Amino acid sequence: MEFVSFSFLQGVLAFLAPCAVALLPGYIVAFISRNSQGDPTLLRRLYRGLKLALLSVLGILLVYSIAGGMIIVASQVLKDYMKWVTIVMGTVLIILGILMIMGKNVSFSLNINSATQQTEAVEAFVFGVAYAIGALGCLFPLFLVVATQALAAPTVWQGASYIGAYFIGLSGMMVATILLSTFAKNLLMEYLRKILPYMERVTGGLLIIAGSYVIYYQMALF
Repeated sequence: MEFVSFSFLQGVLAFLAPCAVALLPGYIVAFISRNSQGDPTLLRRLYRGLKLALLSVLGILLVYSIAGGMIIVASQVLKDYMKWVTIVMGTVLIILGILMIMGKNVSFSLNINSATQQTEAVEAFVFGVAYAIGALGCLFPLFLVVATQALAAPTVWQGASYIGAYFIGLSGMMVATILLSTFAKNLLMEYLRKILPYMERVTGGLLIIAGSYVIYYQMALF
């Protein structure tokens, strides 16, 4: 149960990865601008927000399923060394966190302002794919730690709970953010503007904590 909670928090942290969260403002602005056209009822706004959020989650699931499959294949070669691989990944997380605090970061943006209402379903799915790629690009070692622990779990169900908790943390944040942009757009944009300048360093600090925990957790198993 302890690692399930850890996996969930790592999913939340993956959502806040600087390479991914940089995509949010542009998407939210485009979403809000179309959401403000006309005067849709509360039920229609809720339906639209949930539909687009779930399509984005589907895009995230696709990318992470591919990444998970690649990790499973690689684990068959490295299965006798998975504890050491996890410790190395914990060290990588610490180094990555230090680099982020120092301002060393790679990010990208996605221009979707030209999308129309007719294409927003595809846009939401592509946004989810792009967001997942961004999260993995910044914090792949973090997902690798969760995946390797899942593969090393004593039962299939326990391993699945680690992956499930991670995905719930990541996708839950996505759903909450899109719904918030539907019903509290001004609050969300103000919040995003405030936290984006600090997100890189906050994420870096959390990565250092996560990496230290991973190393401690693995050393305790020896």
